Amino acid sequence: MVFHNEASWSLFWMNVTVYVLMTLGRMQWDVWLPAKFFDPDRWWYRTRDWERGGELYRELLRIDRWKDKVPAVDGRTHFSKRHLLGDDPTYLRQFVMETCRGESNHLRAVLSTIPMRLWTPLDVWMVCFLIALLGNLPFILIQRYNRPRLQRALGRVERRALESAQRRAAAAPALQTGGDSDLQPATA
Repeated sequence: MVFHNEASWSLFWMNVTVYVLMTLGRMQWDVWLPAKFFDPDRWWYRTRDWERGGELYRELLRIDRWKDKVPAVDGRTHFSKRHLLGDDPTYLRQFVMETCRGESNHLRAVLSTIPMRLWTPLDVWMVCFLIALLGNLPFILIQRYNRPRLQRALGRVERRALESAQRRAAAAPALQTGGDSDLQPATA
């Protein structure tokens, strides 16, 4: 048995309380952090080659089958990551940033157990750490699976918008002249 006395259980529940308070505080504080903190081009958030654009998570963990079954919290930003609501580039950029915010929050939730080691015996602390890790890891993986997919969608939308703008720009001179320069009135 990991817990040998009442003091260990009391310490465990105290750590749970501290953890919940830290999580609630972090959710409140995160909305005040600058967007650059959640920039998908930062080292931590970048998709690694070994992740193969998120496909690793689909192939090994079948994440596409269970990711929609876990609870989703919008947090104080009130941005829902439950479903994709459109293909507007501004919306997709915000969605990508929110996946970074979510990943950061869940990672910091796991890391927030580290200071508890200062007052917690190793056996009790390991239980607290494992609960935090196992409780947050699925959400971190979901963000790492979704972000490259959203970034590819954003790239496609931006390419289409650019191509459309280029077609309109190329057609603009023809529209201004009516398309046939021989039929234009002479100017003095």
